[in-house]
Amino acid sequence: MSVPYHRLPRVDANWRWWRPLVALAVFLGFYMLSQIVIGIAYLVPIATQRGPEGLDDLLTKLSEGALDPTDPLVLSMSLVSLVVLLPAIMLSTRIARLGPYGLLSSIRLRVRWGWLGWCLLPLLVLGIVMFLLQSWGMFAFDGGLHWNTAAIGQSTVSVQTLTVTILLVVLLVPFQAAAEEYVFRGFLMQTIGSWIPVRVVSTVVAVGVSTVLFAVLHVPNGYNIWGILDVGSFGLVAAVIVLRTGGLEATVLQHALNNIMIFVLQAPGWSEIDLTGEGSQGTPAGFLVTLATSLGYWGLIELMAHWRRLDRRFPGQEAPRFHGPAPRWAGGRQWLRPGGPGWSGAPALGDGSVTSGDPALVGVGVGVGAGAGVGSGAGTGAGARSSVSAPAPASGSEEGAGAGAEAVPVEKSGGVGPRP
Repeated sequence: MSVPYHRLPRVDANWRWWRPLVALAVFLGFYMLSQIVIGIAYLVPIATQRGPEGLDDLLTKLSEGALDPTDPLVLSMSLVSLVVLLPAIMLSTRIARLGPYGLLSSIRLRVRWGWLGWCLLPLLVLGIVMFLLQSWGMFAFDGGLHWNTAAIGQSTVSVQTLTVTILLVVLLVPFQAAAEEYVFRGFLMQTIGSWIPVRVVSTVVAVGVSTVLFAVLHVPNGYNIWGILDVGSFGLVAAVIVLRTGGLEATVLQHALNNIMIFVLQAPGWSEIDLTGEGSQGTPAGFLVTLATSLGYWGLIELMAHWRRLDRRFPGQEAPRFHGPAPRWAGGRQWLRPGGPGWSGAPALGDGSVTSGDPALVGVGVGVGAGAGVGSGAGTGAGARSSVSAPAPASGSEEGAGAGAEAVPVEKSGGVGPRP
């Protein structure tokens, strides 16, 4: 047995259907509070230095929705307001007791830094292709390589402003991209996947809902129908990549590269390029380019995952459901550790013989049968068998299940046996 990424919260016996709702409430409260703090931190100094006119100008630009890459102030405020989503969603899942901080990162319950490093190779290929496609027509080669000013015009920002903008983009966009991935492809997909018991249905619904919401929430940025399809296709392929790789590493890199390249190429504010016109809000060609590059990146990631023999699913089992509080042995990190045996080595819950928090079950491999007593190293009564096999003794010898009872074998999950 193994557990896919979008059902990872169900490994913990303390999971309940209402916990994601608690996390969502905490997340929204944290986000609203952070927006107030960010607004005060930006607007008060602007009103003091530039007066009412400067404040009105900033508010007008912010109300337009789109991230203006030619104005460092507007760009930084917009990016920071999105960056705070990352700590907000991670703290919310922890406060709601959905799992450890790394629950949203991958099936290893952490960022798989080695796998992220290998993803840089497909990302490099994607970056080269995207740069050639997005900068098409912006360069001229007569007399050497230079900007094609006849087509794109002259830069409308100073060198100092351009430098500040590029630094902001490089520093903030990776965290902005990670925040959106953790919210849409992480929390949202895991929440929906955990709510729906049928795995195939949960997969389809989780991918569909996360993709639609990701696209719809970009509508305020001023996108037309082609722009929404562009964003939606990106989100759809990203969701599939997350499920196929068991984590967010590859899509965070893809999202960050996509946004960085767009902002950097637009940062000079070319006089002949209209960043607010109809063509800038989405085109059929742009939609096809995004779809093709996303599919190509997915293919490269699949090859890399196959080559590196990537662990794509949690090597364990989903937790059994308990009425009321889960027993003490049912919680804790021992069932969530990477490579842990999951629930195959958990003691069984008998008919009233094992109570919640029974200290005899903490760290002790015991089997409990109907009407049988509990003791360290004790098995079930004669002829009775635990519904869940107990961990094997450290010595490797077989342990009897009582007088004349047959030894209970240990069921392994994902090829990993239980730890002593």
